[in-house]
Amino acid sequence: MAKDYAKIIAKLDRPPAGPNWVRFIGVDVPTTTKSILSFAKSIPPFTYQTGYAAIKDRIQLGIDLETALGIVKRGGAPAGKNQNEELVRAFFAHDNERGYAARNPIEFDRGHFLVSREVQVPVAPLSVIREGGQFLPIFVCGWSTLSLTLSQRRLLATICEDAFLSLTDYQDSPAEFLFFPKDGENRQRSPEIWHRGDYEQLSGGQLADCIEMFLEARDEARRILMEEWHREREQERGETASTAVFTEMDDLFTPKK
Repeated sequence: MAKDYAKIIAKLDRPPAGPNWVRFIGVDVPTTTKSILSFAKSIPPFTYQTGYAAIKDRIQLGIDLETALGIVKRGGAPAGKNQNEELVRAFFAHDNERGYAARNPIEFDRGHFLVSREVQVPVAPLSVIREGGQFLPIFVCGWSTLSLTLSQRRLLATICEDAFLSLTDYQDSPAEFLFFPKDGENRQRSPEIWHRGDYEQLSGGQLADCIEMFLEARDEARRILMEEWHREREQERGETASTAVFTEMDDLFTPKK
């Protein structure tokens, strides 16, 4: 099946949410370009949206594990049923020890980290609750592998501060970032929890360098995709022309009845 290059290229202007976006930012422009191209061309077999919905209802409504697993089983792509169930079970095991203050959610608007006038990275917690007299934004990421470098971790902390936590309501609030990667011989999901301030934010210059590298890599990815699109269209035209020639020859040498 021919690639829909128009849609692929359009994805360059619609980056994914914060945790996925920081994974683009490599050590140089070529590695960043490669990551952006992979994102643009890929079609993920599943997402963690059903798992996130179940976790959010646990935090905000206090639902039990059976109800949460029912949410996962009823929705989402079949390819992601097991992964979402594993995420939900891992969160419940964590919450049984942590004990989030349920049933007091705070309404909030999603934030955006402005990369340029054309590119905005969505940044938002899964839930914000009131705990101990303070607002507590809770960010959740469902990856089974947490391979962010130190620089990428600092970048993620920085854009979350810039786009969301710097807002007036949260300037003095704690925040938690929840990951549940698979560890150990049994490959069981275990919680890795970051708290606000665990990672030093990037300086203004360091953040500007990341943005500049992303934008340069994005332009290079666009150039590569446009060249691929052009070659594919030229190939299709050549095949069409060849088909037309053979059709004319068939007509020429086919005996008339």
